[in-house]
Amino acid sequence: MAAVLILLLAFFGYLSLRKYYAYKDTIHADAELIVKVDADQLYCDLAMDYLSNLSYYRSKKASSIESGLNIPSQIFVYTVKSKSAHTYFCTMPVADSLLLKSFVKQRLGITTLKNEGQYLSGRSANGRLTIAFNAQTFALGYAFNGENVQDVLTDLLNKRNLLSDKDQKIVRLKALKSHLACVLGNYTGTGDFKDGQLHVEGDFSLNGFTVNGNSFSHRVFDKDAIVKTWLNVNPSLNKSFGRIKVKDYEIYPDSLLKYCNGYFDMEMVNPVNQADTVITYEYNDDFEKEETLTPRVVKVPGVNGVIAGNVTGLLNYLTRTNIINNSRVNKELFPLYKFYAKDNQTGILLSTDQQAVTSQLTESTPYFFYLDVDFDKLKSQGQFPLFEKYIRQLNRLVVKAKSGVVEKVERIKHDPRNHFEIDLYFKRKDVNALGQLR
Repeated sequence: MAAVLILLLAFFGYLSLRKYYAYKDTIHADAELIVKVDADQLYCDLAMDYLSNLSYYRSKKASSIESGLNIPSQIFVYTVKSKSAHTYFCTMPVADSLLLKSFVKQRLGITTLKNEGQYLSGRSANGRLTIAFNAQTFALGYAFNGENVQDVLTDLLNKRNLLSDKDQKIVRLKALKSHLACVLGNYTGTGDFKDGQLHVEGDFSLNGFTVNGNSFSHRVFDKDAIVKTWLNVNPSLNKSFGRIKVKDYEIYPDSLLKYCNGYFDMEMVNPVNQADTVITYEYNDDFEKEETLTPRVVKVPGVNGVIAGNVTGLLNYLTRTNIINNSRVNKELFPLYKFYAKDNQTGILLSTDQQAVTSQLTESTPYFFYLDVDFDKLKSQGQFPLFEKYIRQLNRLVVKAKSGVVEKVERIKHDPRNHFEIDLYFKRKDVNALGQLR
């Protein structure tokens, strides 16, 4: 018994030491949004899940990847102030430089490494991924807009301009005991992989929009709706929105929003038939190429959406800007399906069904945003074959957002706090959600 106790103490001591070093000299001092992945906790929970579901895991073909990296107790992915909010950074300790070089070339697709003197660096062909490493540290930056991240990577490798492990951001991250955790300013979020479910929740602020009250209403959806969502917010009075350019069309949200009352909803029901025309070309007797139009009927997703507000003013604006043409959304703006527009008493109904009629009944809800997707019904429709391979392990997605509890009155004006919850449900209810993502 004493030997077992000593082994347990040694094991937990080792985990504590790994966690201590994981927080030191890891994150850049200018970090803003920081996401933490508790690798050790995930390993432990997956190990327990493996023992409970041996037949499931043994049926899966798993290939090991030798990266040359020493996976730390905590992995941090973050943005920095000096770069775009769509640029992310991460560092990890190096275990084997030779294996790492092979991993970078074969798995990350960076075939050319440049010697920078004290470290090696490389960039992907599309310019989004940049990596740099020496014998101790591997650093990467992923920029969706392809911006230069070399200065930040150099700081990380040289252990320069790093966040102290006593910084309040780190202190708050340490206090969050979930598989996933994030901090951004005064806001935090957490996520956990459970049996058959990924649960994520946190606080956030709606930049440019306000949530009025704690009680809302939404349209009663079709009982067979596969996807249903609503949004009930209003633009802030002192917020101005820039123009949106789509092809040769310009949409000015400020002009559009003044006709809306802040409510929008959408549902996806059973597929509907739409008349379409196929254009083919044939050669006549004189070997001249002639265009042939062949009518056909195609099945498209049944989508109904309502934009509430000043119907006359909204329809006139959308028609004047050519967003709606002859009671249809301009096909140059949305070429996939025909969307018809008409007066729905309380707003404009946009639908792929020209004869669509939606309920005028409403029901109350505490959520200003809600999204519910039934993946089983979505797959049974066969309307999105390219999408189906990504959702074959999934059962349902539910996203909810409501106005959060305000502890101090002054926060209402200066720090409006809202709360969101995301639940992603998987096919197997007895297997950890992370295990089903493999």
